[in-house]
Amino acid sequence: MAADQPSNYAYTKLKGQGEHASDFIVAMAQGHQNVLELGAGPGSVTRRLSTEAGCKVTAVELMDEFLPHLSPHCTRVVQANLDDPSWSDAVGSDIQYDLIIAGDVLEHLRDPQATLDAASQHLSTDGAVVVSLPHIGHCVIHACLMNEDFAYQSWGLLDRTHIRFFGIRNMQALMNSAGLKIIDVMHVCREPEDTEYAAVWRAAPSDLKAAIEQNPFAKVYQTVIKAVPFATQGAEISLIDHSPDAPRVTPMMRLNRAAKRLLPSSLYRLARRVYGRVLSR
Repeated sequence: MAADQPSNYAYTKLKGQGEHASDFIVAMAQGHQNVLELGAGPGSVTRRLSTEAGCKVTAVELMDEFLPHLSPHCTRVVQANLDDPSWSDAVGSDIQYDLIIAGDVLEHLRDPQATLDAASQHLSTDGAVVVSLPHIGHCVIHACLMNEDFAYQSWGLLDRTHIRFFGIRNMQALMNSAGLKIIDVMHVCREPEDTEYAAVWRAAPSDLKAAIEQNPFAKVYQTVIKAVPFATQGAEISLIDHSPDAPRVTPMMRLNRAAKRLLPSSLYRLARRVYGRVLSR
């Protein structure tokens, strides 16, 4: 690949960073052959689907600058806008896919339900859908609201391009309304100190923190769901009854916390970029 990947939404797994939604997506994709990936971006997950899971991927992506990064890892790339219903016609009806993936995509769309409904029409009878969604109920968002400061950023839970937000019950309803039942779920859990709003959490009153943390989903940062058509045999998982595990905190994450506290923000961002470049070589 001659050029660097576009930085916004590009992702490379780095040592010590903890669990990531893309790890769960790839794990759920194992055993599936023909994959339709919606909003594939610069191909961070696409590449892993091809090389690690052995999938043949058809990618749907709008942005011109992402297309060259997708082509080496796809059997086909469809340039289309998922907010325009014609994307489904552009994909075509000649192939039914045994896995459809929307990884951190639906929260960016005007009508995520319509997109998921349309995607389901491309699913084979024994196929599955894997979706990852940010969880708006994470405890740091509650702290932001109680501080009257719902500040968007360039990434994370309040990425400024997010226009739809989901709690756990909303995720279940989204899948069910598309005629799908959930058969597997994996949560990316993060301690407040390991999020982009760590400073807000540290400043929050202790009684507020204690109250917020009563929610068993308070530390769920992202949720990765696998669902199948209702007609498929087997019981459905109820997300609200599926308690997440405690966040896993690595030594590198603890070091990152300290750096975030001690370094000026510009120097901290520089250190993160250098770390990423060194470990991704």
